[in-house]
Amino acid sequence: MSVYTSTTLVLVLLGAMCALLLSARSLSDHIKRNMTMSVVVSSKLSEAEVLNFRTQLNKRSYVASSEYVSSAQILEEQKKELGTDPVEFLGYNPYEPSIDLTLKSEYARPDSMAVLEKQLLKDKRVTQVVYHREVIEAVNDNIHKIAIVLLVFMAVLMLISWSLIGNAVRLSIYSKRFILHTMKLVGATWGFIRRPFIASNMYIGLLSGVAADALLGGAFYLALREEPALLTILPPVTLAFIAVAVICFGILMTVSCAYSSVTRFLRMRGDDLYFL
Repeated sequence: MSVYTSTTLVLVLLGAMCALLLSARSLSDHIKRNMTMSVVVSSKLSEAEVLNFRTQLNKRSYVASSEYVSSAQILEEQKKELGTDPVEFLGYNPYEPSIDLTLKSEYARPDSMAVLEKQLLKDKRVTQVVYHREVIEAVNDNIHKIAIVLLVFMAVLMLISWSLIGNAVRLSIYSKRFILHTMKLVGATWGFIRRPFIASNMYIGLLSGVAADALLGGAFYLALREEPALLTILPPVTLAFIAVAVICFGILMTVSCAYSSVTRFLRMRGDDLYFL
């Protein structure tokens, strides 16, 4: 029973860490997918020409989607924000139309966007390219730091998990060390001796993985009731991947620990078994 409990708790921790790591990556991609780059075009162009330019931009590999914002729309937005009409003072609309580009996540990086800015500015129809470079740099830096911290913590947790599960499995085999030695003396092969221990611990790993998935699933369900937007960060496909990974890791851990523990006892002489 102690092997089941310790293995289940360890797998719950590892599953939670895996969920945090994948959610950080998913959140980063989600933020990047919503990053926009405003391409301001010359007011000398007609609306048809601007829309044609937008169609050309949509065909480029780095563009996920685009939106045309006319100078009249920008003027109306500025009226609401400023509370005044610039046309009354200037006699004309000072704003130029723009095309807001939503970039694909792999291009939403400061270095990539700087290259795209230079390319776009070479086009005579473009007067300015506007994007929030500082925000993008902050998002990328913070997500990178979080990912490193989580990976280091997860690696440490995996080492601790290996030790805890290994000790639990070793204790379960310890009481049968003399049976192992007797089987070895009567001519049983090491593979034959290991087989039942590996099979039983594989079963333990499977059940512990399922139990850990049930606990993680319950926790996620409770969190989802409070924050439904979690599904955008951890979609069902990602949750299924975590569930399968937890079960596979549980089986791998218990089987490898059983193999090494049984092998350790088989290598020992009969007299040494009394002094463990």
